[in-house]
Amino acid sequence: MTIAIYAASIALAVLCITLFFMAIRRLLVRHEQIVVTMLRRYDERLAEFAQALNDGLSRELPAVGPSLDAPVDEVRAAIPEHGVMRVLELARERMSAEAAVAVVSVPQKEPILATVGLSQAEAAQVGRMGVPDYRGARALQVAFNGEADTPPGSAPIRSGLAVPLLGADQPGMLAVLTRTADRRFSENDITTLEDVVSGTRVALEASLELHEPDPVPELDPVTELYDRRAFHALLEREIARARGARRPLTLLTLDVDRLTTINAHIGHLAADQLLAQIARRLRDVSGPDDLPCSIGGGRFGVLIPQGETRDGERAFERLQSDLQERPFHGIGVVTVSGGIAELLPGDDTADLLGRADAAVGLAKVSGRDTVVTAAQR
Repeated sequence: MTIAIYAASIALAVLCITLFFMAIRRLLVRHEQIVVTMLRRYDERLAEFAQALNDGLSRELPAVGPSLDAPVDEVRAAIPEHGVMRVLELARERMSAEAAVAVVSVPQKEPILATVGLSQAEAAQVGRMGVPDYRGARALQVAFNGEADTPPGSAPIRSGLAVPLLGADQPGMLAVLTRTADRRFSENDITTLEDVVSGTRVALEASLELHEPDPVPELDPVTELYDRRAFHALLEREIARARGARRPLTLLTLDVDRLTTINAHIGHLAADQLLAQIARRLRDVSGPDDLPCSIGGGRFGVLIPQGETRDGERAFERLQSDLQERPFHGIGVVTVSGGIAELLPGDDTADLLGRADAAVGLAKVSGRDTVVTAAQR
């Protein structure tokens, strides 16, 4: 009897030890799975970050502003908020040109330069031209040697047509540039470009502060919104304008929910197409003066000049409704989380962006598909 008890005790002890080691092994396997999952997600986020760092490809800007057939009064009404950039976009669209540049000569200072459709190297090359001496001519046709680095997939700038931008007391140039080797500018082209200048000069002179050049926005190649670099430049510009005019400014930051899961489900290429579609919808629901941008990965920022917190909430609600009413094929409803920050007296760019990002983080932990407004302090 005693031997049977000892044997049973030993068998039970062996069983307990076996179960203990099995539990430890299972725990280690589970831990390994968790680590693998975390590393995979880290790799995915790192890939998104690397993609964002390489998003500075020069692409053409979409036309923003009045239509080509808009009357002069409507054109003038569209200019003050975006100054030189609106004139450039309008000139490029009317002339069917690939790029446009404005140069304003300021006494005892570096010339003010703003461009659309050019790489940084091309913008520097054009900037070195300065303001040409028209010597009484209505316009000048200029040629380029094509040595500057061009945006990937683009031909070099070949020629351009330049007309005086402002009056004689403020020398300046507005030029449209073409990458087409055999394009020749006609008398009608000169008249068209002069019409752009004459139709916008009054509003342009009123809005041009002649202190700092407008940023040179470039487009994100996936979403075709202003890219991360342009976003920060525009943010600085709009903060300065809001301070100078003592008007409000609101930043709405958006983050696509569960993007990592979506990437794993449909792949990065399809996920990029999804981001492009979301960007188009964001552009459609944004106000005429709003500046939607791609910050990188699945993050977007919308600058709302003269906008208050409620304007940011309305913009989020419009996008939210659009995403809910129009699910994506093969994916379903995609949601976004948002953060809103209104410019405060002591804010700089880091403060405003930081408060908006913190609000997005709160929206994420609050269940996603919602927007949170940063405290006004």
